[in-house]
Amino acid sequence: MTATEDIENIFSILHDGTISGWHGDKNLLTLAVDCQYLAERIDKSFEKFYIDLFDIDKIELDPWRNQIELPAVIKTNLVDIFKAELEILSADIKDDAVIITCNQHDTSFDYCGGNLTISCKTIKVYDQNKNELTIDQFDKICNEYWEDWSKK
Repeated sequence: MTATEDIENIFSILHDGTISGWHGDKNLLTLAVDCQYLAERIDKSFEKFYIDLFDIDKIELDPWRNQIELPAVIKTNLVDIFKAELEILSADIKDDAVIITCNQHDTSFDYCGGNLTISCKTIKVYDQNKNELTIDQFDKICNEYWEDWSKK
């Protein structure tokens, strides 16, 4: 699998999760993603995952403005991109990057979500104790959750 496919897979698994924190830079960016319904399948006390993005080629947020007449301003500074918590809705590959569609619920911002574009060389995902998960392990956790959910 390519890094782009890995990014799409990880963010697709984390749909309904929220990017709640970050640190780092474009060489190594770590995102905290709150996704309790999956995290607690590893440990009942877990609420989140961590994602490391290595050697970022592109990262930007194209926000959906609350007032359509406001000029479109694409955010490329990490501080601006992650100032608001972003709820992950879906992830799709487009032009060798991944477009992550996000909601944003804080009404103090002038946008209600947007498209987060990411392209990087490598992505890794970790549980709340920083134990690395392979994409196959992560996918299995997700599939088991949805199988159990469908039986309810």
